[in-house]
Amino acid sequence: MTPIVEARSISRVFPMPAGPVTALRDVSLSIAAGDYLGVVGPSGCGKSTLLHVLGCVDVPTSGTLLFHDRDVGSLADTERSRLRLREIGFVFQRFFLLPMLTAAENVELPQAEAGAPRAERRRRTMALLEYVGLAARADHRPSELSGGEMQRVAIARALANRPRLLLADEPTGELDQGTGEQIATLLDRLHADGTAVVVVTHDPAIAGRARRLLRMRDGRIVDEAPR
Repeated sequence: MTPIVEARSISRVFPMPAGPVTALRDVSLSIAAGDYLGVVGPSGCGKSTLLHVLGCVDVPTSGTLLFHDRDVGSLADTERSRLRLREIGFVFQRFFLLPMLTAAENVELPQAEAGAPRAERRRRTMALLEYVGLAARADHRPSELSGGEMQRVAIARALANRPRLLLADEPTGELDQGTGEQIATLLDRLHADGTAVVVVTHDPAIAGRARRLLRMRDGRIVDEAPR
């Protein structure tokens, strides 16, 4: 199966006043449709940096990143932005919902940025909020939602433009165990419905649900195994 995204010997070095810091070292990885990949390892091992590179938010210092066989390094900034908007969904630990917008407006925003017609955006938004179990909370702002509800809105927003790949960075890190279980179940459902999922986590319960488990240390992949 042709990979959605493929990293070939990528490294990422950050210049710092005290000297360069290497966050990724010669990492090779491919993610295909239907994958569910968990990424684990100690803090500072490069997990989030890897997610940012795979999501075309950051670019590797060396090596090649391919997205559907297109070399991301050869794309202009506007092309990378368009790729992120239409092909990749992001879920973060701290939700990053816009506080002045309702749940529905937060989900609708990326669709507007992608140029979807207004009527289509509204239909898609309500369908997604129904999917994550929050249709009744569509008109509530983030301050009126619980942490778990905010994360479900964030997942709905990440799915707004029907991405092929969902990248989640510690999606249960701000949640209690019971609420985290609800988010984990939703990620399972997304995977079962055909979305490729990559989740960075310290939570063994989340990592244990992944179909492939990748362990990192000091910027390197030290182990990769099916579950």
